[in-house]
Amino acid sequence: MAKSIICWCGCDDFKPFSPEYLECKACRTLVSLTPLSEEELVVNDDDVDFYGKQYWLNHQNQDLGFPDIFARTRNDLTERNLHWLKILMKYRLPSSDVLELGCSHGSFVALMQQAGYCAAGVEMSPWVVSFGKETFDVPIYLGPVENLDLAEGSLDVIALMDVLEHLPDPEATLKHCSRLLKPDGFFLIQTPDFKEDLSYQTLRDNDSSFLEQLKADEHLFLFSQRSVSQLLNQIGFEHIHFEPAIFSGYDMCFVAGRESFTVHSVDEREKSLLSNLSGRMVLALLDIRERELALTEQLTACDADRIDKLSQISNLSDWLKQTKASLQETQALLEAAQYKMSNPLTKASIKISSLCDRVLRKLLKE
Repeated sequence: MAKSIICWCGCDDFKPFSPEYLECKACRTLVSLTPLSEEELVVNDDDVDFYGKQYWLNHQNQDLGFPDIFARTRNDLTERNLHWLKILMKYRLPSSDVLELGCSHGSFVALMQQAGYCAAGVEMSPWVVSFGKETFDVPIYLGPVENLDLAEGSLDVIALMDVLEHLPDPEATLKHCSRLLKPDGFFLIQTPDFKEDLSYQTLRDNDSSFLEQLKADEHLFLFSQRSVSQLLNQIGFEHIHFEPAIFSGYDMCFVAGRESFTVHSVDEREKSLLSNLSGRMVLALLDIRERELALTEQLTACDADRIDKLSQISNLSDWLKQTKASLQETQALLEAAQYKMSNPLTKASIKISSLCDRVLRKLLKE
C-alpha cells in the first residue's frame, strides 16, 4: 500500500504513523492513506460532490461538530479574521492586492476590503461562491486557481487559510500561485502543525487537540514547521516568519516570501486604517479584539492564581489533618503512660526494681 503513495516531496519511503496516515521518512510530513481522488476534489454537482454544498452544511456540523457556514459568517469575523488581518497588516498595508484561496463564505475577503485592500476570493463550489457574493458582496472566483485568468505578477499576497492541507499537489499549486505574485509578494498561510517528536500513541495518551486534524479524506498532507519550510524553499520562498496561530494547540501560521520582509509598526498600521471610515470601523474591531485578549489573559492568570491558592489550601489542610492525627496519637500514648504510672502494682514494681538496683550496686562494690 505504501508503495502506491507518494509524498509531496517525491519520496515513497514511509513509516507507519496511525491507522490512516504514514510518515514520510525524507521530510517527515504525514501523508494520508485514504485521500480523495482528483476527480472527487472537483465540484461538478453541488448536491453530491464532497466539497459541494453539503460540505459546508451537513458535513461541517454533523460529521465534524463545527458550526455550519451560516454561523461562521458571524463567528469568523470577530475571531480568526481579525487575527489574520493583524498579521497581514504587519507585513503589507492596504491597498495591496490580495487573493484568498478557499475563502469559504468570504468574510475575510470582506474584512480585508473594509480595511482598504483590493481583495478577492476563490472557491470550488458554485453554491459557496454565490453564497459569499450575496452575503458579503465581495468578488469570489470559481476555482481551481489554476483555471483562472489572472495576470502573472499581479498580486501582493495570496492567503491559504486552512487550505494547504487539502491540496492534492501542494507544490504544484504553490508554484502556480508564485507566478501570480509580485517579486516582493508573499503567502499568508495557516495549516495544522504536526510536531515531529510526538508519536500517535503520545497524542492519544495526552488527548491532543491535533488528533482532530487527522481527517484522512480531507487533510491529505499534514506538515511540520520544518517540512512546510522545505516545501516553500523548494519553490524559491526562503524568507519565512512564523506568527502565533489563533489555535496554537494544533495550528501554525506564517508568511513566506522570496525577499526579506518589511515589518510595519503599529503606528503605521493604525494610520492606514484611520485614512477612511470603513478602516476606522475595522480599527475599532481590532481594538475590541485586543481588549478581549487582554481580559482573557488576565482571567487566565487569575484562574491560575486561584488554582495555586486552592492547591496551597489543600496542602495546608492535609498537613493539619496529619498534625491532628499525630497529636491524637501522642495524647493516647500519654494517657496510657499516665494510667500505667497511677496503677498500684506499677508503683510497687518500680520500688522493687529500684531496691534491686541499689542492692546490686552495693554487692558489686564489695
